[in-house]
This record gives sequence, structure tokens and C-alpha cells, in this order.
Amino acid sequence: MGTQNVDARELPSERSADNSATTPRPDPTSEDLPCHRCGYDLRAHPQEGKCPECGASVAESRRWAAIPRRPAWRDSDRRWRRRMLAGAWLLVLLPLMDALPSAWTASVPVPSIFGAVGIHTLDETLLYGTGVYLPLIFCMGVVLLFAKERGRRRGPLDWTRRWGVLCSYVVLLLAAAPTLFISALVLIGISALFLSMPLQYQPGVTKLFVVLSTDYVYYGPQPKAIALVVLVVFTSITILLACIALFDALRSTGLKHIWVMLTPLALFSLYYLARAGLYCFGASSVTQSELIRYEEFFSPRVLVAGMVGIRAGLKGPGSVHGVDVLAEALKWCLILTIAVWLSIAQLAAWRKGGGKGSSAREPHSFRPKKNFGQ
Repeated sequence: MGTQNVDARELPSERSADNSATTPRPDPTSEDLPCHRCGYDLRAHPQEGKCPECGASVAESRRWAAIPRRPAWRDSDRRWRRRMLAGAWLLVLLPLMDALPSAWTASVPVPSIFGAVGIHTLDETLLYGTGVYLPLIFCMGVVLLFAKERGRRRGPLDWTRRWGVLCSYVVLLLAAAPTLFISALVLIGISALFLSMPLQYQPGVTKLFVVLSTDYVYYGPQPKAIALVVLVVFTSITILLACIALFDALRSTGLKHIWVMLTPLALFSLYYLARAGLYCFGASSVTQSELIRYEEFFSPRVLVAGMVGIRAGLKGPGSVHGVDVLAEALKWCLILTIAVWLSIAQLAAWRKGGGKGSSAREPHSFRPKKNFGQ
């Protein structure tokens, strides 16, 4: 009886062994294994093999294949999520920057240099009058949208991030050209004042001021009409590339019908590009004052003036039309909707305990090593 009981107890293990021997195991070669460098199919090559096209390691390609192509929002890189949220909310605040003169800038005192007359608050300074804030906020917000996401495989459109950052910096440089030129003229005046003093009383920075101001006037970028048109072109291209980054973020949250929010932004970008092209070739009745309203893609003054019901303080003549106000309101509402949705997804990730995502302490879990010796 004891022997029979032992045999009876051993029967399940024998059956499970027989079942495991007869159950077909999944063939690892049945799934595609693209090379992480050239895309060649390596599923038939051994683990220690090399890619016949580029010589990359098969083991590294398998490590790449184990990394998710598009992780969920709660499982994605924490730093990337924070930067996407910050960039979206900065673009939301961009139309509100035009209300600064009536808010806190009119009450912020500034020190008087060389006994300047008539400048008492921040809104009366050169920094605010030349429109430095809007290009700076635009560049900061868009660059944050192009932040690199760690913990996922490279995608075919990742190149748009690098070009988007480059276009953002070009926008900032083009927008800063008038301010830099005016600053150089002011520096020339200060240098002339110093040079009019007796030699023994001239400050030590006189020669430096002369060199910096004259070199910029001779060799630096100067504000021109065509530069403003080029600025509109680059801001439109930047927003067009940012739509790809926003699509990637919204897709990770599980949102459906993403095109409803991003298609209008892309169409506005293409519309401004078309108007800039027609203006350059003289094939349209578009005036320069109408075109340069959208130097930073958004035109906060049009939106604020339309809401308040006053004449817009734009460059050049022209009043605010209802269509322009509706277009600005639509762009602002779309960006606001995207920012709110990403914030809701971030709160949901924190509540579900998925806020830990990929961090900088785990870089080797998704960065394959390159074989430089091949």
C-alpha cells in the first residue's frame, strides 16, 4: 500500500513532465528582431552573433527589443513627464503675458542709471518694450516639449526633437536681434560719453564698451523686415514639430481621437507658412504688419484686445477682427485642454503609484552599448 501511495503521488509530476515535453514551446525565431542600428532582421541569428549588415551585436538588439516602444504615461520617464507638463503650461501662460503692464510690472520699481528721466517701473524699460518676454517664454515652453524621453526605444520621428530644439533657438535669436541692436546703440552712446572725459578719468571698461558696441553694429544681426518674416516661418515650423511631441505624450495617456486637438494647431502652422511664402514672392495682399502679429505663433495682444474690446496695440495699422480673435481663442483653448489632460494623467499616475517610472538611476536598463570596435 505504501508503495502504491508513493506511485500515486508521483503520477502528477510524471504527467506534468510528459505534458511539458509534448507541449510545443514558442519559437523565438517566429518574431521579428530588427537590428538596433540598421533594421536588418536578426531572428535567425544566434545570441552571440553579429549583424551581417553593420556588425552590431545580436544580444544588444535583443535588449533593444525588450524595451517598450511606447510605455504608458504612468510608466514613462518622470523627468520627461515633468518637462512635458511644464512646457504645455508655459504655452498656456503665453497669451497672458500681454496683461503684464496692467498687472505687476507697472508696480515694480527699477533703479535709475545715469539719472535717466521717465523710467520708474519695469514696464517702461527697454527689456519690456522690445518684447523680450514673449519669445523667451515661447522658446522655454517649446524646448521643454522636445525633451528626450528615456526608457523607450527610438522611434522613426525622434529626429523631430533635435530639429525642434534647433528651430526654437533660432526663434529666440531672431527675436532678440532688435533688442541686441538697440542695446549696442545704447552702449555706443555710453562709450562716447566715456571718451569725452579726460583720459585720466575714463573708466577702465571704456575700451571694452567701444569694441563690443562697434563690433556688433558692424558684424552682428540687425533688425530687418525680412527677418521678421523668417521669424514667423521658424515659429510655425517649431509648432508643427511640437505637434509630434504632443501626439506622443497624449498617446501614452490612452487618449483617443488625438487628431481633434492637434490637427488645428498643425493647420494654423501650415497657414502661416503659406502666408509667409506668398508675402515673400509678392503673390498675395498680405501686409507685413498682419504677418508679424504671429512672430511667436500666438498673438496675445489680439486675444487680449478682443476680450477687452479695445484697439490692439500691434505693430503697424489695423484693428482686431472677430476671425482673428476666434483663431487665437481656439489655439489657446487647445493648448489649455492639452495641459489639463496631461495634468489629469499625471495625477492619476501618482494615485496609482505609477509615478516612479524610469529614473536617472536606471540608465543601463534601456541604453544598449555600442560596439565601437566593429
